[in-house]
Amino acid sequence: MPAQCDGSEQPTWQLTAAVSGVSTDINFGSLRLPIEELVTTAAISNFSSPRLGWTVSAGGIVGGEIDHRDITGGGALAGQLSWLPVYENAHHPFVAITGTAGVSYARAAADDDRMHGWLAVDLRGGVTVGKTFAERFVPYVSARGFGGPVYWQHAGEQIIGNDRYHVTFGGGLVVRLPASFDATLEAMPLGEKSMALGVTRHI
Repeated sequence: MPAQCDGSEQPTWQLTAAVSGVSTDINFGSLRLPIEELVTTAAISNFSSPRLGWTVSAGGIVGGEIDHRDITGGGALAGQLSWLPVYENAHHPFVAITGTAGVSYARAAADDDRMHGWLAVDLRGGVTVGKTFAERFVPYVSARGFGGPVYWQHAGEQIIGNDRYHVTFGGGLVVRLPASFDATLEAMPLGEKSMALGVTRHI
């Protein structure tokens, strides 16, 4: 999100470093496999206007499990567009809408004890509502819906699945720090579960 959500933001660039964890189940027909991932991410964003911005991020999958078997490595790439249709003011919060397209790849042992690639395509849209307090603290709530195929190996064949939930709900807190830094903590406990901690520098 921009440094200011009241329409006063000047054109700006942002650099973000984050670490996040996600936990969900993937349905492959009648087969359901749990997955957990720990991901480190670097992102660059540009807000050319107070309402509209884009972000490109790349990350590494540094840990986790697929079907209770350790992930040995992988990566992720994503692009996002964000739109602020409602500015905040003294009487109401801001509303932000995001659209994201991403892909991730991980390696782990399947049920044949051989290493295989796990490929997931992710398309998601989200709505975030938040409010700035004391010009420094920005609590928010978010709802996101998503989908996309997941490719894996099971019983010697390639299988295609999708997320069990297709939604995630939660919230977070942005703290505006000195020297144009932000710190963000987010927890999404409903549906697909995730937690994230990030630091952003506004340029």
